[in-house]
Amino acid sequence: MSNGDEKICNIVRENLTQNNVLDSEQEIQHATKFTIKSGSNKAGLIVYNSGKIHVEGIESELKKWLNDLKTSIETGAAAPGILLPAEIEKFPQTLQERVPQCDGVVLWFFQEALRCYKAGSPSGAAFMLGAASEKAILILIDSYGNRIKDDGNRNSYFTRVNNKMISIKYDEFKRSYKAANPKPKELPISQDLEQLLDGAFNFYRHTRNAVGHPQIIPDLDKGVILANMGQFIVYIERIYALINFYDSVEVTV
Repeated sequence: MSNGDEKICNIVRENLTQNNVLDSEQEIQHATKFTIKSGSNKAGLIVYNSGKIHVEGIESELKKWLNDLKTSIETGAAAPGILLPAEIEKFPQTLQERVPQCDGVVLWFFQEALRCYKAGSPSGAAFMLGAASEKAILILIDSYGNRIKDDGNRNSYFTRVNNKMISIKYDEFKRSYKAANPKPKELPISQDLEQLLDGAFNFYRHTRNAVGHPQIIPDLDKGVILANMGQFIVYIERIYALINFYDSVEVTV
């Protein structure tokens, strides 16, 4: 039995365990102390037998989250959102640093995906990732088309891709790309269209459609969604590498 208030200790223990931040637990005089760790950050939360909760540690996102948890218990409000490691919290910043020219719409939807995930909605995150992916692919499709040298071929290309679903646009782009010269020769982008872009594009599109088409309740794995949020940064890097390549050449098809 805990020295601290049993009911509150159970709530605290459950939340810490769900977020994989419970480092240790020990009984102290008239209280139970939980030691919490997330990345390099550490903090403590003490539950007294009176029901009082005390949070200790240096200021950090971890301590802020624990104070939100304390408030939710004391007021009966909803528990705080998911606590993510610092490197995941920085995903949008990392994307900006690695792709400075990233379109603002892509970045906004990526930020919304992270907010949804933190709020406990992997379905919302999947939908937002799909929207961010679609915008990035549309930029690539247009950037490539604008570099087609021959006016007739360029107009024909845009006739085929305009006013079509994103999957059809992408397929038309791939058909033109395969027949086009020049192509990037340096790794990794010389192999990325089919090895990385195809797989990532279709994953983000399918998961978005699973949420956006309300026929069945989507069965989305939280871990898979989180992993693909990390992969999204590499995906956008490769898309912009292709965009930059075609900005520097004229295309013959």
